[in-house]
Amino acid sequence: MKSKVITPIILTFAILGFGAWKLVDNKQILDQRAEMSSFVNTVIPVTVENPQLMDLDRRFSVNGRIDAKNELTIYSKAYAVVSKKYKKAGDAVNRGTIIAQLENAVIKENLQLAEQDFAKAQKDVTRFRNLASIEAVTQRELEDTQITLRGIESRIAELKDQLSNTTIISPASGIIDKDYFEEGTLLSIGSNVVDIVNDKALKMYVNVTEKERLILKKGEEVAIITDVYPGSAFTGIIDAISPKSNDLYYYSIELTLNSERLTPGMYATAIFSNGESNRNIPVISRKAIVGGLKAPHVFVVKDNKAYKIPVKVGLSDNEYIEVTEGVSMNDLLVKSGQINLVDGIEVSVLN
Repeated sequence: MKSKVITPIILTFAILGFGAWKLVDNKQILDQRAEMSSFVNTVIPVTVENPQLMDLDRRFSVNGRIDAKNELTIYSKAYAVVSKKYKKAGDAVNRGTIIAQLENAVIKENLQLAEQDFAKAQKDVTRFRNLASIEAVTQRELEDTQITLRGIESRIAELKDQLSNTTIISPASGIIDKDYFEEGTLLSIGSNVVDIVNDKALKMYVNVTEKERLILKKGEEVAIITDVYPGSAFTGIIDAISPKSNDLYYYSIELTLNSERLTPGMYATAIFSNGESNRNIPVISRKAIVGGLKAPHVFVVKDNKAYKIPVKVGLSDNEYIEVTEGVSMNDLLVKSGQINLVDGIEVSVLN
């Protein structure tokens, strides 16, 4: 009987001992795998190039959007309901075109009454002036009638101004881009009425680097191309050059365009060229630059390690960029693979 009790106890301890041994063994295996996984290959494969001398054309291109040079919003100068809508979004308007008419019956009635009062006040002034000449009335009484006349005259001018504001007229020629009202709409003073765009006078803003800005002059012609008209080139004129860069060290250039085929909202490319080129200047691939043109750097390979070096850059085209300072012609520069690089990391050159 006693042996029947002891046997299960021995089996239980044996199973528990085996389980504990297995857990320890599994932990050792996991620790070994973790240790092996910590040995990561830190040698980064890269392709390299040397700086080279090239004739770099001063021509460069920048993308931008075409906008209307003259855009304006017309605001209501009266508090009234729209009684008639003459023009809507998409309609062409000229300077002086009536866009909308606001209700003005009350203003007209008040103006008519004020004009009647003015006529009566004029007669009173004439009569009191004659009476004052024979001292039948005092000078103070004459002055009171004159003050009344001037007050009515001021009232008439105010009502005429209110009446003119009930007819909303376009102050410029163009296309109504958007309207904000319908017949029956109650407009308040300062409410938006319409946006007018002059699609005949166009402008285009682009951003250029400091080096590119130095070769540009106001009044120079610029070629404009767009995917909307493949194979066609249009002409733009440099109208303004920003004297100050933005936070990214780019300078804004305003171009004036004049073409009936181009319209506001189109994306286009401005091609700048003054017909000059730089001869035998050191250049590298644009792909070798890291950090952007605000803080350009390159990775130079020495003794199978990549070192991050700041450089100064100049003119560029779509493929190459001028390097004015930071590297020599014998330096090996990383052309691809920079995304995984940090300063001083070991690399393997593939080419």
